[in-house]
Amino acid sequence: MSRSIPFRFRMIRRFAQSAAPVALAMMAFLGLSACEEDVVAVTGTGVPYSIYGVLSPQLDSQWVRVFPVEEILAPAAPEPLDAQVVSIDRMTGERYDWRDSVIIDFANQYAHVYYAPFQARFGHTYEIAVSRSDGAKSSVEVTVPSEAEILPQEPVIRLASVVQPVLVRGDVPGLVQVEVNYAIAYKVANETDIESDHIVIPYILRHEKTDGGWIVPIDLRQDFLEVVSNLADLVDIGIDQRVGVILLNVTLRFIAASEAWDPPGGVFDEEVLIQPNVMRNVRNGFGFVGAGYRLRKQWLPPVEAVEEAGFRSPEEN
Repeated sequence: MSRSIPFRFRMIRRFAQSAAPVALAMMAFLGLSACEEDVVAVTGTGVPYSIYGVLSPQLDSQWVRVFPVEEILAPAAPEPLDAQVVSIDRMTGERYDWRDSVIIDFANQYAHVYYAPFQARFGHTYEIAVSRSDGAKSSVEVTVPSEAEILPQEPVIRLASVVQPVLVRGDVPGLVQVEVNYAIAYKVANETDIESDHIVIPYILRHEKTDGGWIVPIDLRQDFLEVVSNLADLVDIGIDQRVGVILLNVTLRFIAASEAWDPPGGVFDEEVLIQPNVMRNVRNGFGFVGAGYRLRKQWLPPVEAVEEAGFRSPEEN
């Protein structure tokens, strides 16, 4: 990119309407809003607890939120619960007694979040059990996905498409919240500064299972059209066509997820996920405990693929 042109950087994230941010997905199935407690605390079921959480090898401590299932729906109180939380690593036998902590949640209500200071291990299976003093117990078993890596492959250039397959190599049951982040630069017409933006495109249910992992087929040409469409919404007077849309880099990111972490249709719809039996994997209880970790890879496709897709290469400027 020409050094004679001053740069002004603007960070903009664009999501398609069908894709929810990860934070919203977490809220939907980890019990971080008031509506989950009202829905999953089903009276008359005889089960003792609802449990929500995610185990991650990227965290030094693990946590779950625990709701007692009671006969009367009422906000949680700050007093200690009649609940003992224990986890066991099924591969090593390592055991942790989890401690209760009381927080104020997004709905400004008390929440009991139990935690234990350990790093979940790739490929290990954990049982988490929540027991009441009378012996009643809710439990869940979850396996942390194996460690994986992201490997961009050679682009495939055809008359109507430019696709760069990306291999996610590793024993990972599922990919969740798959997104492609395009770092771009452009110049607004009649201005002198180069703008730098980020356009994020969701890749919902586009990945394909293959031997040894997953393939995410990144369609550079189709994504270029979506990037241009997003820019048209941002820049009223248009961009300088002499500069075009310069592709600085591409970032693929997602959550490598456990098998049960599979929202209906691959979409995090909070109106669906708050229902008690959607994504439920707790034995003798309600709720969902998953396992996963974030994975990302940034690169710049080959110049020929960049230009065939419609972008400009940084080498041109």
